[in-house]
Amino acid sequence: MLLTLLSLHAFAGGDLAMPYQIHTLDNGLTVILAEDHRTDTVALHVRYDVGAKDERDGEYGCAHLFEHLMFEGSANVPGNSFDTWLTAAGGENNAWTSEDETAYHMTFPSGALDVALFLESDRMGFLREGLTAENLANQQSVVVQERYRYYDAPNGQDYDALTVLLYPPEHPYGHTVLGPVAQVQGFTEDGVHAFWERNYKPGNAVLSLVGNIEPEQALGRLRYWFSDVADRGAGEPILEFPEPPSTQALGVMEDEVEERTLYLSWPTVPTGHPDEPALDLLASILSDGRGTRLDDELYYDRQLATSTSAWASANTLSGYFLVEASVARLKLPKLEKEIHRVLDGLQTAAVTEAELDRARRSLRSSMLDHIETPQGRAGALVACYVTTGEADCLDADWARYQAVTPADISRVAATWLTPERQVSLSVIPNGDKGALPGAQVVVLP
Repeated sequence: MLLTLLSLHAFAGGDLAMPYQIHTLDNGLTVILAEDHRTDTVALHVRYDVGAKDERDGEYGCAHLFEHLMFEGSANVPGNSFDTWLTAAGGENNAWTSEDETAYHMTFPSGALDVALFLESDRMGFLREGLTAENLANQQSVVVQERYRYYDAPNGQDYDALTVLLYPPEHPYGHTVLGPVAQVQGFTEDGVHAFWERNYKPGNAVLSLVGNIEPEQALGRLRYWFSDVADRGAGEPILEFPEPPSTQALGVMEDEVEERTLYLSWPTVPTGHPDEPALDLLASILSDGRGTRLDDELYYDRQLATSTSAWASANTLSGYFLVEASVARLKLPKLEKEIHRVLDGLQTAAVTEAELDRARRSLRSSMLDHIETPQGRAGALVACYVTTGEADCLDADWARYQAVTPADISRVAATWLTPERQVSLSVIPNGDKGALPGAQVVVLP
């Protein structure tokens, strides 16, 4: 009974709220503070508004390279001392780079707050002293090897190939996050210094602290440690970008794989667009285990595919919807027809309220799980602030999903998932002839 009541309460609304304080330091750094004394852990999350979309011609892959360089030493944290000192204090950290952002996060005991803030502030303000020729060459080698390992893995090139097919080369998303080897290897000290000066500054970052903190005390320590990090202005926004093409594209790649995989994708909407919630829920209605349309039709009931999935991705400038299926024997043209038959069924057999309710519950469960930990809340507060200007946006965002109707699901499918806008990628075993007819070989730089 208690578990049932808790589940009903979790679905009732209002429980996604994340109380916080928000401040702007003298140097332009936005900081978000949220206390949680259920744990002694503190999570720090800092997001720089720099990703692959911000790279200029000749520096593709530089944002991802900087994810590595930020751990290579700064003025007062030599070599790999960042990891050594944080680990010695009981903490851990990681980072990622995407088309839109580079994010660094760490968790540590509350008693290590000063250590963590010192480390983060030193690389924000004084990384340039660590951008030596030796460190650059070391991380160029690491990044190139990472790219080779990624591409050598089965299906390791698939999503970069989809990027090439979805966006024209001149689009900010038209090149891969990892970048071509030639450009990564060609970065110079002057080039990375200029990239850091342009993008890694307080006015281009948002930092959150969540966990066992006293907000006023934490704010004082933030002001202390970041007081010598200079205000170097705001970031440089992208002012113009072309829309993704709305025409069909077909690509094929041979790989060291045993199964054929078909990706069907469509350019869709950016973050915050009115159709974003319906597209997210549509993905869950199609593929989220037994009882969903694509999974039942292709995997559970007819066993045509060995795996199926669907999801919607919305980024700052654009988004895409993706359906993926792998098969052992079925030819990909036949698989494509079966997928389209499921998609067409969204118009002939309308989505029911029960399907929509299930999709909402699945999404809400993921949201609640994500903000259960200090690390998850720290990232969510930053993401909310960046996308909406309000650090606590999840309840308002959830209201958008509650407003979606079955008619909305049918409408977004009919609007965005049309054959003439479809981008397809056939990934086939070496020597196999099972790609979609007319597909052109995709060559990654």
